[in-house]
Amino acid sequence: MRDVPSPTTKRKVLGHELRHLRQRAELDITDSELLSVLDRSWSVLSKLENGITGIRQGPLRDLVTFYKEKIGTDAAGGPADGGDPIDLEEFAELNRGAENRGRWRGHRGVYSKWFRAAVDFEQDASAINIYLTELVHGLFQTEAYMQALFAPVHEPNAKTAAQVKARLERQEVLNRPDVEVTAILSESCLRRMIGSRDVMLHQMLYLAEVAMRPNVHIHVLPFATPVVPKAHSYPFVYFRIPSASPRTPPLETVLVEQFTNCDYLDGFQDLADYSGLWTGLLGAALDPAVSRDFLLRAAKDYE
Repeated sequence: MRDVPSPTTKRKVLGHELRHLRQRAELDITDSELLSVLDRSWSVLSKLENGITGIRQGPLRDLVTFYKEKIGTDAAGGPADGGDPIDLEEFAELNRGAENRGRWRGHRGVYSKWFRAAVDFEQDASAINIYLTELVHGLFQTEAYMQALFAPVHEPNAKTAAQVKARLERQEVLNRPDVEVTAILSESCLRRMIGSRDVMLHQMLYLAEVAMRPNVHIHVLPFATPVVPKAHSYPFVYFRIPSASPRTPPLETVLVEQFTNCDYLDGFQDLADYSGLWTGLLGAALDPAVSRDFLLRAAKDYE
């Protein structure tokens, strides 16, 4: 299995792998024999498969062993369904550290509990698709733009410094060649004055600079675009995270933020709806080269 570093993603990926294993064993989530092995209700199993709750190593080994026996073996000793070999130690390793909470101390403590999963997903994703309507996304903000956003009455304090440090740390993901970050920015993001004209000038220039990276693709959705999807006023982030096993489908989830909370959507219909919305928005937005020219023109407007 591939390495999954962050605790939140470990828990989500473990649940994803266990669901895939149950499906390989052709068992329903309410199967009585399965629930007797787990010694829990089907609702607890559902939470486990969705990464909401964890599991101790002993019950995990019992559960994986049960699935392995149900799948059976072929003449060569491999899984009877032709799938990946089932290694108990790999599942146990994936489960280690899944409940770790210490990483949210210090400057990382500024993150709201409901947003911490998003930070982990950013670090572990292979693809991040971002659509924003009013503000430049945190992964693309300059330090001055952050200061203007966070500082009360534009007067920096200790909390502001921690917020800026934590957000700058998140931006390290852009330096990873194995992650594709695609952003569709409404023109509102570029026209909304945050801080001063100088702050906005350098923010536009920085966006144009970041857009030159091979793993970053920025698309602008201009006000003048004649046709946009109906739901174009709803910002979201779509994460695609590789599974631990090569034959297991990737883990996908959509982040939809509210003022004091957020939703993580991973149901089949939700993913289909947001995938369709993303395709429509991408079709309506400018391509990356034209978008970069647009950003440079926007920068001139702030000179």
